[in-house]
Amino acid sequence: MVARIKSGKTIRGVLNYNENKVKERTASCIDAVGFGCTSEELSFKNKLARFTELTTRNRIAKTNAIHISLNFHPDEQLNEQTLKEIAATYMEKIGFGDQPYLVYRHFDAAHDHIHIATVNIQPDGERIDIHNIGTNKSNQARKEIEEAFGLIKAEEQENKITAGLQPADLSKAEYGKRPTKNEISNIVRTVAKYYRYGSFKEYSEILEEYNVLANRGEPGSRMYEAGGLVYQLLDRKTGKGVGVPIKSSSIYENPTLKNIEARCEKNKEIRKNYRQRIKRTIDKALAGASDKQSFLELLKAENIIADFKKNEEGYTYGVTFIDKTTCCFFNGSDIAKGYGAKAILERFQIGSQKQNAFNRNFVNKLLVETDFSKDFKTVLTDWMRTGALVKAFDADDGNIRYRIGHVTTEPASFLPANEKMTGYFRANRLGIHQANTIADLIFTRLFPAGKFHPTTDEWVELLPKLEKEFTSLLHSLWEPTYGTSAQPLELLREARKKKRRRRN
Repeated sequence: MVARIKSGKTIRGVLNYNENKVKERTASCIDAVGFGCTSEELSFKNKLARFTELTTRNRIAKTNAIHISLNFHPDEQLNEQTLKEIAATYMEKIGFGDQPYLVYRHFDAAHDHIHIATVNIQPDGERIDIHNIGTNKSNQARKEIEEAFGLIKAEEQENKITAGLQPADLSKAEYGKRPTKNEISNIVRTVAKYYRYGSFKEYSEILEEYNVLANRGEPGSRMYEAGGLVYQLLDRKTGKGVGVPIKSSSIYENPTLKNIEARCEKNKEIRKNYRQRIKRTIDKALAGASDKQSFLELLKAENIIADFKKNEEGYTYGVTFIDKTTCCFFNGSDIAKGYGAKAILERFQIGSQKQNAFNRNFVNKLLVETDFSKDFKTVLTDWMRTGALVKAFDADDGNIRYRIGHVTTEPASFLPANEKMTGYFRANRLGIHQANTIADLIFTRLFPAGKFHPTTDEWVELLPKLEKEFTSLLHSLWEPTYGTSAQPLELLREARKKKRRRRN
């Protein structure tokens, strides 16, 4: 069993949290101790009045609300009566046995757990001391209950319980579908508590993914200057808030601006542990994507939302990633060099849809039919006969990247070379000078006026002359002549397998 105790300044917030779960049918109130009737006979007003009657007896104590959660191992199937007995035993052992309290059973996680709501003000107005209650009383009570009820020990299940308490897949809020405050509170509390954001702006962007706006007010306004914060549902069509704004201080666990900003530095350190995961996932998506849309879809399949930012002029100036698996927010430029918007977009086809599709088919067929057992210059000569070109450029990460396409198409539609082909070109020292000198020769000699789609007769007439000049150029660009030492075996095997399949 894992026990957690939280204290607060208002019992209303604790009750609202649990009662909203009951309304959503993800919890039920299974016991009411010290109320003189059963839980079924109590309204929200009755429950609040009982607790308020006690808290008013001590006006000095500001912290008077107690919220306890007892979490059990996923393999433990406990009936309602046993849960009541465990709650009663626990409350007695931590010194709250004579206090009124409510027990809620929650069903919103993979493991069984109960929440207990109470106050620490006694009938005589004296305050029950809760300083170090976790260490002094709760921990010992937990161990004794584990022995008495035969429960799995906390030390054996802490990791599983922690994983079970991660946020469930939140759905986007829809105005009018569920009560507005319940909808906003559920999303805001989950994002504030579990997501790793490094600034209020990042926190706001995560909320917008779930159709919730975090609004500080206009700069210079009274609310902005006072550090105020309200939440509102987002209308995607207008980009503006809809419905009644909800004050941050009225939401359980107080997701105020001050509390959000207090989490940021710690979050920055925690999310460093997950940087490699998102880097690997982006690399994998880039290797399998030819355009921005397929890149976004591949990331979404891995539970990562990528968003390319554009200004009013339509210029893309940045990219952000929300990893819903690790609950981390990243700016592309913060992940590593070469993961900013410009560097990523350079690895996509950005030409017309028709020419993009043509080059994808052309390049895939080209790679299947290429005999990589030949030396590199022969491969390039063979490619030239098909109309294939390779262009090279410097990337933001300091590496050379390559694009492959047909000479009759626009360079913007050239297909980015995949990891294997990039390794092949680099191993054979295909630099920017070599690649672009070849491209310039093809374009200036074959299409001096930018003419595209030549006729068959024109090809027959041009190719012999072009091949002679092309071969001469290759020899001057590459000295000495390369053999087969730079040929990647994996690429060779793959090409041969594809050729055998085609024959069969």
